[in-house]
Amino acid sequence: MGSKPADDDIGSLATASFPLLVYDHGEQPDNSEIMFSVADGSSRTYQVPEMRNHNRCLETPRGWVLTVHTASLQCSLWNPQTGEKIALPAMDKALPEHCRCLLSDTVSSPDCLVLVYDMTEPNLLFCQVRAGVAWTSQSYDIGLYELPASHPDSHLPPRTKAAIGSMAGARGKFYFLDPTCTDVVGVLSFARDPEPHMELDTFDAPLPMFDSDASQVVTMSFLLESSRDLFLVNLFFLGCGFELVEEVGAYRWTSPSGNGAR
Repeated sequence: MGSKPADDDIGSLATASFPLLVYDHGEQPDNSEIMFSVADGSSRTYQVPEMRNHNRCLETPRGWVLTVHTASLQCSLWNPQTGEKIALPAMDKALPEHCRCLLSDTVSSPDCLVLVYDMTEPNLLFCQVRAGVAWTSQSYDIGLYELPASHPDSHLPPRTKAAIGSMAGARGKFYFLDPTCTDVVGVLSFARDPEPHMELDTFDAPLPMFDSDASQVVTMSFLLESSRDLFLVNLFFLGCGFELVEEVGAYRWTSPSGNGAR
């Protein structure tokens, strides 16, 4: 299937069949993106202004994209499907090299926060979407983990502060699987007094198991949000290989506060 020539018209992007998988060529300033429609299987090459001119873009699971100009650090939330933009305060430092972005709720919520978390260091950036005046930088402590001698980062101290590698935002809070302790879910909440400040809590959440006669079962677990509900998704693999998924389990938390997944 061939892709069509590049199209600068942002209106044509709004008419594309969402959801889209986007490949960014990363060739600033005249950048282009190949977009593949999951809905109808079509592909097209676009030159989207919001993804050019030295903007760094972080997608969120809710469909909004955080755009940050790498020089001025001016930033905004952008909805590719509607073209709507929400201006945010400028950052006072560049984004981490490896990071992800989440929203705590729908952007229409007066308490919605945009959160950027560093995937290699225990650091967060967050800001209110509505009426936010500045970004807040916050470190956290969820414990230490030990690096084996064979680990590629074995040059680091043997006991290193753990960082959150995957997180989901739902109903005003952020949830993550504790990387230092099995069957524990961490919760980040942001009380306003008057500006948001972070509170960290945890609850026990025994994860579902895969019943198999195999000598070894490997599980990859993810938290995600859908329609404001929190879900746990498990990929089960038999043996040590990751080529074949034996089973996929999806579980909705009926009450994400310690009552487990159903």
